[in-house]
Amino acid sequence: MSGSPDDDSMEPTSGVPPEVPDAVPAKAGGVRLGRVTRVAERASRVAKDVIGVAGEAALGAIDLAGDTARGVLQATTVGAQTMAQLAEGSARIAVQLAGEGARAAGQLAQDLALQMAQTYLRKSPLTIDLAESEINKYLREMAVGHPHIDYVTLACGDDRMTVLLDGHYKRVVYTLRLAFDVLDCKLSREQRYMRVRQVDESMEAELRQGGMLTNFAARRLAATGFDLANRLPTYGPVRQFLENLPGVQQEGPRLWHIDLDKTNLMDLLSNRGWMIDKLLKLSNAADLPGLSTLRESRDMLLQLVNQFEIRDIRVRPGRLEMLVGINA
Repeated sequence: MSGSPDDDSMEPTSGVPPEVPDAVPAKAGGVRLGRVTRVAERASRVAKDVIGVAGEAALGAIDLAGDTARGVLQATTVGAQTMAQLAEGSARIAVQLAGEGARAAGQLAQDLALQMAQTYLRKSPLTIDLAESEINKYLREMAVGHPHIDYVTLACGDDRMTVLLDGHYKRVVYTLRLAFDVLDCKLSREQRYMRVRQVDESMEAELRQGGMLTNFAARRLAATGFDLANRLPTYGPVRQFLENLPGVQQEGPRLWHIDLDKTNLMDLLSNRGWMIDKLLKLSNAADLPGLSTLRESRDMLLQLVNQFEIRDIRVRPGRLEMLVGINA
């Protein structure tokens, strides 16, 4: 069968493979290699830039993290210090409030105790003792500087007072003994006095630097002469001596009136110092309600004692018993 024109144009279908084009020319390959190199350099620079940016970002993040950590640590430390200061301040305030509360409670207890003692003393007197040793100490201080009295001693008995005066006159050294019974003692705002009866008197005397026989004779002569002189209805030595004392006046034979204010004895009897000491040493605090609490403060005791009024005095062996109270 005859073929068509198209059959002539078709390539023969033999088993020989088609020809491969020759390699790219050398010039064209060099151009491509340069481009690749430049791209690689750009990529390297970009990578370096990226690494630098990443490093700076990392360093910034580290710095930021450090600053944040330091800030948190500092804030935590400041917070802890603030809390500690607040706790310490709260503790101080609590202690102060507790102390003020305790003081207020103590003051209230003392005020109530003072009211209890005042109420009791308005109704019932309290007995406090003034020892004769305290009286003698006061009398000896009063006698300092007296021209003829060297020493004074007061002895207390049951409603009796005995006074011993040691003195001198020129070369004569003497001891005068006077005994009195206490008849009445009144202590009020208007009158403060004591009435006594002279029940006994005696005198011993001797000469300074005198011999034994001389002083024996002097003692006998002084005792006899003193006794005779006081028995005569004249201005005897005891009367002369007593009337020269401030506040002492004769009411009758052997009767004497003693104004306690003029003798300065009232300064001793109403002295607040020894009264406070007696209350502090009172053996039975139950004798005065509230005393056990008042003893905790000398100022509170002084407030109570300043209101004392002496209502009566009794002479007892070795002491004076004083009845004190508070006027309503």
